[in-house]
Amino acid sequence: MKRSRLLLIAALCGLLSPYGAFGAGPGIMLIPKGSVEIRRASGAWESVSRPTELSPGYEVRTQTDGIAQIVFTDGSRVELSPSSLFAVESTDRRESAFRLNMGRLKAAFRGWFSSRVNIRTPTAVCSVRGTEFEIQAQPDKTDMSVAEGHLEVSDSKGNQAVVTSEETLSVRPEGMESPRLVSLRDERAQEAARPAAVLMETARDQTRTMIEELRNRELKANEAQLGKDAIDAFGNRVRIEEYVLRPAANELKFLFLSFRQERFDWGHVREVFNSRIPDDYSQIQGIIQKTFLSKTSPSNWLKTFEFYATNTIDSIKETITLGQPTAVDFSGFGAAVGTRYYPSSIDYQQVLSGPGVPGGTRTQFRLLEDYNLSNPGKFTWRQDVIDITGELATLTAFTLDPASALNVAQGGTSIIDKTCAGGYSLCTSIDPVTVASFPSGAGKADFLVTSTYRDGSTVSSR
Repeated sequence: MKRSRLLLIAALCGLLSPYGAFGAGPGIMLIPKGSVEIRRASGAWESVSRPTELSPGYEVRTQTDGIAQIVFTDGSRVELSPSSLFAVESTDRRESAFRLNMGRLKAAFRGWFSSRVNIRTPTAVCSVRGTEFEIQAQPDKTDMSVAEGHLEVSDSKGNQAVVTSEETLSVRPEGMESPRLVSLRDERAQEAARPAAVLMETARDQTRTMIEELRNRELKANEAQLGKDAIDAFGNRVRIEEYVLRPAANELKFLFLSFRQERFDWGHVREVFNSRIPDDYSQIQGIIQKTFLSKTSPSNWLKTFEFYATNTIDSIKETITLGQPTAVDFSGFGAAVGTRYYPSSIDYQQVLSGPGVPGGTRTQFRLLEDYNLSNPGKFTWRQDVIDITGELATLTAFTLDPASALNVAQGGTSIIDKTCAGGYSLCTSIDPVTVASFPSGAGKADFLVTSTYRDGSTVSSR
């Protein structure tokens, strides 16, 4: 029960991020093979043998018998060869920066990272622009080759060049060479294409900055739009459009659309607050954070969060409704925690709609939580899922006294019906089976999570 609860809390925290669907905090996962080490902030090197999440400040070192794959949330990948030293410098909403001190890497950047990455070496800085490429770094030389797209490269002398498909470039401390072809099949007018490509990407960056300024200040309008073409994880072109809307003074809505040759998908993220939200959207994250566990009574809080996505045939809608934050004694979690403000109730529902859904629409999952409403001085928590008959049934239910260290240590007190198979803690007879995998290749997802319910229905996210 504890594990199920922690997973659900983690899922809710991810949903409640105002920029969660737009790559605010891009996740980076290291998958080692052989002898691979990591360290943070110039600390001690530690061997790593299983997938590990990386964040700014981490360094990765592969030994002569080690290789490492670095996987990004948008499907981008970096492969480190043996005897390489790689560092994560920054990952923010505007730009991410990495460093290759020595060794070789092979990379394919697409999606969110396709135009937001700089890679530094001892002699060069490479700006990624939707590219597949290789870089080899030595103290006195950097060699690079591009398979698809283009790299903008600068050296310590201020010289700049653009390396396009099927070209290579070498950069030394004294300067860079001219890009040279590695194949005679490329018949494009290289000298004309390079400056045009640089100007096009510069215009995109300037447009993105302008849209963000308009969005943050709401100058002359309550709507902002950014459209762009991108290449997805499988090499297919997709047209992406994103809108930021203000339907009301206390409401924010993100609308996203994606056009592919064979399909069209769209959806939205909607957030409704108790009172007016600032014109500077960067302050909204602080309002959401104060909805949970604030030391003082929040002046504004999140009331509703809604995520909706559809492929024009099937759709999924997830809604979280929160009650007004109330003072709760959390001293059972430690004397230093004391009294904090927490929503008096939380109602999370997942609703599926479409021709393949029994009845056309049904609630597939529901979580109900309240403090002091069902049981005095306690949290009451219940999760309902679809059972073998296709109806909602209770998977787990318990109470928790946040002021009792003993009850907190015990994980609460289960109140699930004792007649359910699995006893008082978890109704195992209706527990859905969830499988996560990393399939890759044409038509497959880089990350796939599938939950199969007892009536045979499935919900997949990729």
